[in-house]
Amino acid sequence: MTESAPLAPKPCHKCGSAAEVIKSGSRRFWVQCSRYADQGNCNAIGPQTDNRKEAIFRWNATR
Repeated sequence: MTESAPLAPKPCHKCGSAAEVIKSGSRRFWVQCSRYADQGNCNAIGPQTDNRKEAIFRWNATR
């Protein structure tokens, strides 16, 4: 049996920085650029979803 690699967000489609999954509450997830909150230099943020996997999938599909 083969194990699949963990699903991870691709780098930011605007600036190329790493992306991070954000969780708020029990069922609110989204992916945003790591420069979004820390430095305020990039405004890339994905849509909110009910689970981590869907948030990453939708972020990666914005390419």
